Amino acid sequence: MPSSLSSSSPSSSRSTTHAYVSNQTLARMLVIVVVTMVILNIVYLVPQFPKISIHENHYFFEEESHMYRGGNNNHVDNDNDHDNANNHNFKNTTTTTTGVDDNNVYSDSADRRYIQDLIVKEAGINLTPDMEKSLPTMAQIRKVFGPKPVILGLESCTTFRDTVPALERMLGASGMFNTGTNLVTHLLKQNCEIPERREKSGEHQSKESYGMRWQVPWGKHTPVKFRNEHSTEKAAAIKKDYILPVITIRHPYSWFGSMCKNGYTAKWDHRKTNPKTTEINTNCPHLKQGNSKAPWNPVEVKYAEGRTDHHLSLAHLWNDWYSYYLSGVKGGDIPFVVVRMEDLVFYPKETITTVCECAGGRIREDQLFQHVTDSAKADSPGHDKSTGLYEAWVKYSKPNTKERYGFIENDYDAARIALNDSLMESLGYQHPS
Repeated sequence: MPSSLSSSSPSSSRSTTHAYVSNQTLARMLVIVVVTMVILNIVYLVPQFPKISIHENHYFFEEESHMYRGGNNNHVDNDNDHDNANNHNFKNTTTTTTGVDDNNVYSDSADRRYIQDLIVKEAGINLTPDMEKSLPTMAQIRKVFGPKPVILGLESCTTFRDTVPALERMLGASGMFNTGTNLVTHLLKQNCEIPERREKSGEHQSKESYGMRWQVPWGKHTPVKFRNEHSTEKAAAIKKDYILPVITIRHPYSWFGSMCKNGYTAKWDHRKTNPKTTEINTNCPHLKQGNSKAPWNPVEVKYAEGRTDHHLSLAHLWNDWYSYYLSGVKGGDIPFVVVRMEDLVFYPKETITTVCECAGGRIREDQLFQHVTDSAKADSPGHDKSTGLYEAWVKYSKPNTKERYGFIENDYDAARIALNDSLMESLGYQHPS
């Protein structure tokens, strides 16, 4: 048999060995390359989650997207158009923690200190034994509204401060009727100031000189979608981009009750509630024109200069008015903050401090925090003047139950369908049990 078929020469054997070694080396190099690529993908290609940022003592998510988008379309003609209203995502931004001890654990002693400091020491209210018995505990308040203020829009604060010169910065109230616009204005005027404006204006000047306006230039109750079309008489010369809207909102079921007593320029088929009686008003808020299968009961709201807005029902008005800001309609794509009226009652110092600092302001240090002890509407003709700070604590801390609001079952069913669940969730509001 030829030797070439039966055995290999020494040189051939060495070549085979070298080829084998080279193949092993190449394989190892390929493995190293693959492992390196995997590691690089893990490091650089994982999804980037929102960062937690710290602004003074207030924590909030920092995102590139502008504000919150959501809400349902206005001026719709059929019930099916509302189905999209509950599909928008709203995210809340909570602020400072309050009513906790040094170990971040809620305690009776911390709660008592908080109530004593706010009601007695700062607000100067002399509590009788009977008044003390009627006051809610912080545990009751936390159960209804949570342990801290909820504020939407804080991620726009940096944009406002970066784009508006310090000497031009102002804050102004905006909100639907019966949502605490007067209250937030009084709290801001008494406690907040833009330091650069105060330094320029000097001592003992008007609150507006220090940056605190009574309302936004287009009118505090006027929807932001009319922002570019309307200015109040005294605000015609104010640059609208230089004011930060502080938007007040209220638990919708509580708001229904107030609208039933005084709807202002909102008109719909209902019977006004008599505040002097505890009788259940079976014809308000009257969200539908009959049973659950009946059409919605439409609402028309009149604003300045003959402008009107139309909504499917009172619940849709609550959705729509705030969605103009939150969904960024023309005129609403601007920096703003949304505060709950309830936080202005139970957590006023934390809420106002956060809002004030958002605009580049500071809380006055030459005084205790100033509370609104009497009705915030006392100096506004035609408004209910019965609810001061103590009364508000008792009134708004009641459990979130159907018995509290006193509506008929049809209205509760209709409200569950109509109200924007995403907006309610972002604000920590729940349907009554």
